[in-house]
Amino acid sequence: MRAEFIFDREALISIALGKKDADLYLTNGRIVNVLTGEIMNNRGVAVGRGCIAYVGPNTDMVGRDTQVIDCNGAYILPGYVEAHCHTDFFNSPRSFGQYVLSMGTTTILTEVITAEVLGARGIDYVLKTTEDLPIKFFVSLPSSLPPYPEIEGVDYVPLSDMKGYSDHPRALAIGEITSWPRIMALDPVILEKMHFALSHGLLIEGHMTGCKGHEINAMVSAGITSCHESITAKEAKEKLELGLYVMLRHGSVRRDLDQLSRLITENPRMNTSRIILTVDLMNPEDLLEYGYTNYLIKSAVEFGIDPVKAVQMVTINPATYLGLDRVLGSIAPGRTADILIVKRLEEGVPQTVIANGKVVAQSGSLCEGAVSPQSTPAVLLPDYWPEKRFSPEDFHIHAPDNTLVNFPVIKIVNKTITKRMDKDIRITGGQVRAIPKEGIIKVSVLGPGDRITTGLLQGFGGDIGGLGTSIGVFNYFVTLGNSDQDMAIAANRMLDIKGGVVLVKDGKILSEIPLPIGGIQSTEDLKTLVGQIRLMKGQLKGFGCDLDDPFFTIHFLCLAGLPYIRILPKGIIDVVTQKIILS
Repeated sequence: MRAEFIFDREALISIALGKKDADLYLTNGRIVNVLTGEIMNNRGVAVGRGCIAYVGPNTDMVGRDTQVIDCNGAYILPGYVEAHCHTDFFNSPRSFGQYVLSMGTTTILTEVITAEVLGARGIDYVLKTTEDLPIKFFVSLPSSLPPYPEIEGVDYVPLSDMKGYSDHPRALAIGEITSWPRIMALDPVILEKMHFALSHGLLIEGHMTGCKGHEINAMVSAGITSCHESITAKEAKEKLELGLYVMLRHGSVRRDLDQLSRLITENPRMNTSRIILTVDLMNPEDLLEYGYTNYLIKSAVEFGIDPVKAVQMVTINPATYLGLDRVLGSIAPGRTADILIVKRLEEGVPQTVIANGKVVAQSGSLCEGAVSPQSTPAVLLPDYWPEKRFSPEDFHIHAPDNTLVNFPVIKIVNKTITKRMDKDIRITGGQVRAIPKEGIIKVSVLGPGDRITTGLLQGFGGDIGGLGTSIGVFNYFVTLGNSDQDMAIAANRMLDIKGGVVLVKDGKILSEIPLPIGGIQSTEDLKTLVGQIRLMKGQLKGFGCDLDDPFFTIHFLCLAGLPYIRILPKGIIDVVTQKIILS
């Protein structure tokens, strides 16, 4: 048990009985009781030793030194709990944690994206950099990085590494199994990881895109505990009926509450205690514009969900799923004093955030001294880092001269999905070239062993000269563009700054986003990072890129766990057949 949950029970008993003064007392508020679904009036909340000791009308525990907060009729809510998220892509987990704390999220379970590039070092880094934050920062151990090791390379977090965290108090789960067909095929590697989780009391998060009927039954039988991939109410209800916790996603990757809310609004008698709201992943721009868990409440209410039910879905429901409902997730005695004061319940934005019994944020800003300063490493490189310098020739696609070639182009459908588009191309000069007028540019992926594959990509923007990045999954370096010269300049500059994103046009560097932590994380604060992102996205838009989040698209281009065609260092792969179609 974490230190936060080892309470001074004797002191709490004395405070509850009015024999000892409370440290903090909240009065004149409307308590949202997520345990009963009611709103309670004419009751105060007494806090001592970082814990709620008493909820009721008595004020005997209010003494001379008790800090009294008059809520002036505002709502008193438990701190928000996010039970499935990814915190460390572009943001550092520490800056992320501080920002979402200021917006009312006091507990999170995050899968460690940093492990994609740093393995167990990434897990250690995330745990260390967040260990002293007021927010309770739990991790799920990545279970399938990459989804298909036999195609994509080595297992970044093998079972031997996972076992090192079996008794860690902040490891609550193994992360989403994106390659669920491996379970159906009785893959011994993934089944051993699941057995490890079950034998150590860890949750097993699902990623069950396309999973139906008997397949869902098989997944639940295997030990999967939740799924956040439903996109319709029907899909969500099917999973709920078979015993899964169902997470309704509404964030930067997908915004599905308009459809998923029908699970609740069209079934008014349904037990909603196993339904959870999640953002899954919120990019830095959206984080700054919309907030975090408060955005889920606001969106849920807009789609017809009762505000108290929405609050339950971001407090007691996820706390129960995580096995933490005895110590957090409600305004009740014996729970950690993670408390929000919210003026408008339907918007969910807290005017005051209390974590561990202390006021840590007011009006969306952290209070002075709420978070102790901690230095961030200047650079944290992956195990594999290219030693080579790129030349334009590295991006050539050779083919017999004066021939007509049918070439498999990767066509972007949306920010995460691609499909195959066959294109007849007349070869000149012995090369397959970009076709900017048709929006077809080159995409090149470099991975461990300096192995490189270059193909064609449609739907990203035809006028991009060169975009060099280190943000592909699993330590892959992705370079895009219509000019081999600009691509080489961009890729080399990206390596010079120890990772990030660099945009080049006509031999000139236009902008860059340094990401020196694993090649995927900034060391800047959120506002500075968002400024860098917005500058580059504006420039990309001017070059024909209409994607709302081009960086997510780049990240997922190399993930063989998503349909339908992906590019890896080994070649271009058809995800359905699991075969290389061009190497």
